[in-house]
Amino acid sequence: MHRFILSIAFLLGMSFNSHGKTDELAFEAVETLFASISNVDHQKMRSVVTDSFVLLEHGEVWTIDDLVNVVTASEYVRTNFFSIISFEAMNDAYLVNYWNKAKLDNKKNSKDIIWLESALIKNIDGKWLISQLHTTRLDDKRAPKGVQFIQLKS
Repeated sequence: MHRFILSIAFLLGMSFNSHGKTDELAFEAVETLFASISNVDHQKMRSVVTDSFVLLEHGEVWTIDDLVNVVTASEYVRTNFFSIISFEAMNDAYLVNYWNKAKLDNKKNSKDIIWLESALIKNIDGKWLISQLHTTRLDDKRAPKGVQFIQLKS
């Protein structure tokens, strides 16, 4: 009986650990999108979204083409930071809510821009792709208090 209980506990622990790892794998699509924006890599941006991708950008509806068209080389270096609010698993998809911060830096000045965002990330043929991204840009006075942002890994 003791072995049976240990086996159940082990299996439950494995399922919780694999779920957390799946969360991370799904969110990598979001991280890759923003790293690609920083690197002005249009091909990589397109590679992490579905064919029907839609971006709800601060009151406007954009396609991936619209997003690609505004991502151009700049004198600023963009560094991305995130703070995850929540994940919700839904079959082969995740809904993730998070804070996004971009630090824009050049040799003369630096500024932070913060957004509140959500993403619907779907597993399509074994690859996590962003189907929808909703973003609301915050003004400086509405920046979240007490949020710990984590710098993008790449």
